[in-house]
Amino acid sequence: MILTMATRNETPAPFMAVHLGMMIKPELDERGISQKEFAKMLGTQPSHLSEVLNGKRALTTELAVKIENAIGLPAKILLSAQTRYELESAVEDNLHETVTVTIPVRDRNLLQELVRKFGWACVF
Repeated sequence: MILTMATRNETPAPFMAVHLGMMIKPELDERGISQKEFAKMLGTQPSHLSEVLNGKRALTTELAVKIENAIGLPAKILLSAQTRYELESAVEDNLHETVTVTIPVRDRNLLQELVRKFGWACVF
């Protein structure tokens, strides 16, 4: 799923939600802070932080606030980014769902038209 965003008088541009790790990791690199050092700053286990930054564990509000206090990335933006990413991922998963349908021969032309219109993949 591709969302669009535009400012006044501009053509909408594609916008893909990104995982919050893609926001935090470059910030840490820019500041010369390792994930291990950052975990210590936050008072969390390095493995826990790594799982959050790699999308294997959800960001908690508590950790988001600690990140904001440590490096200034607003907790609201981090939590919003995670929510958008999770929503987009869930929608993407549903878009690739496979459905088996049996269509009477007399209705195959209608099915072919729907396949063309909606871009579905179909095996006849």
